[in-house]
This record gives sequence, structure tokens and C-alpha cells, in this order.
Amino acid sequence: RAMDIQFTTKSQDALGAAVRIAAANGNPQVEPLHLLDSLLQQGEGIATALLSAVGVDVAGLTHQVRGALAGLPSASGSSVAAPQLSQASYKVINSAETFAKERGDEFVSTEHLLIALAKDGGPGVSDRLAHDGATPATLMDALEQVKGSARVTSKDPEQTFQALEK
Repeated sequence: RAMDIQFTTKSQDALGAAVRIAAANGNPQVEPLHLLDSLLQQGEGIATALLSAVGVDVAGLTHQVRGALAGLPSASGSSVAAPQLSQASYKVINSAETFAKERGDEFVSTEHLLIALAKDGGPGVSDRLAHDGATPATLMDALEQVKGSARVTSKDPEQTFQALEK
């Protein structure tokens, strides 16, 4: 049986925000693009630290992602149900869990989600990240630089990470 992987507080926040972004835009499904947007919106954190480390212009990427979100199919009106995760988003989450396991992490953290988006985010996400230099390989290298062998063993590892930064 696979070990039940839990999400860190920040990862849960990102997933929750992705659902809210989709709902606010009237998108029937929560796509990897929404998740990328929510990670970018979290501000200072390990996901944006990794993007910056590989040379991504985070503000520019955010602007592009916002533009792409505006192009997603949307519906409006009272009959619109709460957005559900798309197949592509499930794939990203599964990929993040696999990556966490491979690293020996007990929780799925925002860096796992980011790397999963780079790997399995699909058109408009993986290719956009790769174009900016954020491939799974470069992000994993940056993660080693930033965190070394530190493992995610708590719900709030980002606090520990911020403390190390200061």
C-alpha cells in the first residue's frame, strides 16, 4: 500500500487557491495553469525561490499566466458548479506525490508541485516553464542548491526554509 502522503499547509493553500481562481474565472475545471498561478501568487516561498534561482522572471511569468487564464473556456451564471480538478491536474498532483516519495519527503510541498508542473503540466504550462529555463532537471538542481538534503518532515517546512534564508 502506498504511504499516505499529506500536503504541507502551503501546498494545501495553493490547491485551495487554484480552485478559487478557477471559480472566479468561471472555469469548469481546475487546470495546471490555475495551480501555477496560485503558486506564483504565494509570494516569497520556495517555489518562487526556485524559479528565480533558474533565472525565471517571476513577474513576467505571472503576467503570461494571467493572460493564458483569460483564454480558458468559461461559463457564468448560477448553474455553474464548483470547479473540479481536471485529469491534467490530477496527473500533476500524482507526479508531485511520486517526487516527494523519491526524495524521502513525508509531505508534498510547493516545490514538489512546481517540479510536477514543469514535468506534467501539459501544454501552456510545462512548455512555458521550459521556455523560461524552468525544466524538471534545472528545478531539481536548484532544489539541491537551496535545500541540500533537508527533507520535508513537517506540515510547515516553508517556515524552516525562510528561517534558513534569513
